[in-house]
Amino acid sequence: MSNSDYLSKENRRHERGGSPVIFVTFEGATYSAVNWSLGGFLIEGYEGKLTSGALFNVIEIGTDDGKMNPVEIRARVVRVDPAIKQLVVSFLDIDDTAFGLLQGYMAQRMVGLRIQ
Repeated sequence: MSNSDYLSKENRRHERGGSPVIFVTFEGATYSAVNWSLGGFLIEGYEGKLTSGALFNVIEIGTDDGKMNPVEIRARVVRVDPAIKQLVVSFLDIDDTAFGLLQGYMAQRMVGLRIQ
């Protein structure tokens, strides 16, 4: 399979990012999202009580600079795997603040990258 074949089968709607790592606060705890986009995130090491299909609110996001920003993101659990402590979340509704922050974080990923 060529790279173009693989890329043509990609179903993701939003570019994924892992750097910078973002932090999200919901259900009374803050977690680092190892894989995230404007459409959702993945958390490893999740030991919370959310189950697949659960609806919840993300109330803060930030980066490793320690500053958390209040946001309003309505989200749904896509998948939770207690065996590997993994939580996958999709955003349902995202406020302007969160959208702007996530776009800025995504732009940070592009600094230093070059097209070959």
